[in-house]
Amino acid sequence: MKYFGTDGIRGSFGDAHINEEFFERLGEAASRYVEESLGGGKIVIGGDTRFSSDILKSAFERGARSVEIADMGTVSTPLLAFGTRTSGAVLGVMITASHNPYTDNGIKFFDSAARKISDEAQETIEAFLDNPSLEFRAKPNAKVFEQLSSREEYINNMLSILPKGCLKGVKIAIDCANGGTTGISDEVLRRYGAEVFAQGVSPDGKNINDGVGSEHSSSMAALARRCGADVGFAHDGDGDRLVVADENGDILKGEEVLALIAAASLDDGTLKGGGMVTTVQSNLGLDEYLKKLGLKTIRSGVGDRLVMQAMLENGCNMGGENSGHYIFSDVSPCGDGLAAALKLLGILIRQKKSLSALRGGVHLNPVRQSAVKVARKTPIEDAPSLSKAIAECGKILGSRGRILVRYSGTEPKIRLLVESPDAALNDICFSKLENAVRNDLQ
Repeated sequence: MKYFGTDGIRGSFGDAHINEEFFERLGEAASRYVEESLGGGKIVIGGDTRFSSDILKSAFERGARSVEIADMGTVSTPLLAFGTRTSGAVLGVMITASHNPYTDNGIKFFDSAARKISDEAQETIEAFLDNPSLEFRAKPNAKVFEQLSSREEYINNMLSILPKGCLKGVKIAIDCANGGTTGISDEVLRRYGAEVFAQGVSPDGKNINDGVGSEHSSSMAALARRCGADVGFAHDGDGDRLVVADENGDILKGEEVLALIAAASLDDGTLKGGGMVTTVQSNLGLDEYLKKLGLKTIRSGVGDRLVMQAMLENGCNMGGENSGHYIFSDVSPCGDGLAAALKLLGILIRQKKSLSALRGGVHLNPVRQSAVKVARKTPIEDAPSLSKAIAECGKILGSRGRILVRYSGTEPKIRLLVESPDAALNDICFSKLENAVRNDLQ
């Protein structure tokens, strides 16, 4: 697509697609999509804590025509999705750049069921962006009104996941990344009775994800060790990710979190679909672990939108990415870091074991991976050095390993992954791929 990437539209604030003029056009295109493709209805909009979110939100609202827009103010992505679903809106709009620094921003859209909108919907909005209608543009400006943020309703929904007061005596370190979960995740954990040690809860418009949050999880792990926490959690700026540390301050891989929750859901009879969905990025060790439990692993493309799509197609109620996006369709059809934290806490309470004692069932293969900046996104089959390196590495690894090469959907980068039981072979193959990228794409 021309504008949409893996997770909406994203870039540096002030660039060609992340500025007030473009967001005015986007507001016009999105409201036209609501009127002409959905038959009308209400739009719900919110933004994260970065200073540019209110600027871009206002621009979107100025450009919109004919529809009603309920402005939820500053929210997390899970809260925006919750508000979209519970308010009867036909479209949810979240202004955020997720885990990126404050200098970036972006936008993502949700349908009435709080799922990321389809490719077809994105293509329609893109078409309206490039081919504006003078007749539609002449319609009255959208009616914008402030809507209660749904904060308390969302909190009450989170408080229904576990028994009341079940976290009394539990020490939890939480890092809200100075983002949209500030005053929500820490508040929910306190209402469950936990002793909460919080950081990243003082947003100032420019400190979102700045040395804190899921992209800097060592900071949360250090907090967990200092306060003697039983578990540590870190969100990203918009709250749809979760990184977990055990009581020793050791960070769990995303595959470990997925495995723990899948196994526990199997034991208590709540797992549906005979398995779970994860993406092509996840380690093959997860597949082996789930296979031993009699569960299947369903692979989707990267992005929680594609995870949810595969969950629907296969009748699964659980899925996620090793990056920290976890989806539980009994709670929400989109990634929700707080819901994932509560699911994990429920396991610790029921099994009465420490997190370090529960982890370790998954044996992950050694992996070399990185996101490498590129000057151009030449189709991989048209990049001679890279195509040759991929073929050579396939022969080196054979059936014991795999290679994954894909362009980022949101940044000018190519993502390289080499996985096999032999770390030395991984290093050899990764160097070949990296050199080929330099030759062809930089």
